[in-house]
Amino acid sequence: MSRNMTLTLVLGVSFIIAGCGGGSKPSTAPYPMPPVSTPAVKQLPAEYRTLAQQLVLPLYFTPEGFRDNIDLSELMAVGHSGIVALRGIQSSDPDITYITAYGEAALSEGFRRLEKINELPRPPGAGELFVSSFIDGLFGNVYGGYSRGLDAEGQQKKIIAEFYSLAATLEKIDAAQLMLPKVAERYSASMCDSTKRIIVDLDESWGCFGPHDWLSISNSGPTLEDCTIIVQLTASDGKMRTNLHFMQNWPENASLYARYEQGRAILEKQIGRTTVTRIKQVDVTIYSPKYATVSRYIYEGQEKDNDFARRCKDLKFTGRYQPFVPGLIWDDERAAHFTMTGIEGLPECKVDVTFRSAEQAKGWSWSFDSWKKDEQKSFATAKGDLTFEPNIVEMSISFAGTNYRHEVELTVNK
Repeated sequence: MSRNMTLTLVLGVSFIIAGCGGGSKPSTAPYPMPPVSTPAVKQLPAEYRTLAQQLVLPLYFTPEGFRDNIDLSELMAVGHSGIVALRGIQSSDPDITYITAYGEAALSEGFRRLEKINELPRPPGAGELFVSSFIDGLFGNVYGGYSRGLDAEGQQKKIIAEFYSLAATLEKIDAAQLMLPKVAERYSASMCDSTKRIIVDLDESWGCFGPHDWLSISNSGPTLEDCTIIVQLTASDGKMRTNLHFMQNWPENASLYARYEQGRAILEKQIGRTTVTRIKQVDVTIYSPKYATVSRYIYEGQEKDNDFARRCKDLKFTGRYQPFVPGLIWDDERAAHFTMTGIEGLPECKVDVTFRSAEQAKGWSWSFDSWKKDEQKSFATAKGDLTFEPNIVEMSISFAGTNYRHEVELTVNK
């Protein structure tokens, strides 16, 4: 399946910004449905396939299908080819005609603005890292920006204006996608129960060490054709995001993979976001001429605990205890030092450390944004807080949204 235009445009934004190129689990239907789909009376128009393939987010049969090492010239070439494909669509269906015109206009505008941002001169001193400085404070720190003068300020304003316009254009493209289900449903079979046929699984992002949410959808039944797939993600705080996909041929026992992004913050806008934070529920709707269904996957409780346990399976720590040592000027207080190995890193987490002897125990908590491989973190007590020598130091690592805890025990060698 060729790269679709929406992803191409978002990757183009990422290129400009960055300056560079689970096991399956059964899902259940949210409401009772008849066990068999009644095939659609009308055949899905061929031009709908072209329209959907250019507007929706991609699906691949392996996660390796997603590429990040694409240069801007390739992105532009793919983008303009897609726009040409949309301009060639002619349909007797008025909805397809309207969505095509709306989507083609939005994509054309998006690529024009992307090219303009790339062509605009960077403020003096910004160089190739201009967007990193842009995010950190309008092309650098306050004093550096001031010293570049009014000419640089004018260049900044032009780029900022284009980014605002590009963000609005991406919202139009989202709107074009969300019009597709109305057409797909009209040419679809009747709804039926998805149990044991459509299997949904989610692996949520792992901080900066695994920044994407991965969704897999497996078809354990006969081959499906011309599938419009609507994925609705619901966060634990109730926020929602809907993504559209299309697969022309979905073989029996084949899994499809989708990759969702948190996007990039530019000023007050989040560009390219296709997910929500802390996913609680995934609803997958499938429309095709011979089969249609809805599957609901709940991603909380034991499901999420199992994913965290799997990710931490190879997690290892080495530790050492630091005893109390009096000094001439200051004392070295009792502490524990742990170094993490085995995996690339941990995302945001809470660490509880307890110092324990046969008669006493005392503990404290620390919070970290991340913990990288081979990084040592120190858990020191304040002056006078720990008054006994422990036999054991216990460390417990927990994560928001799950009951899973990773336990470590260090025996103190006196």
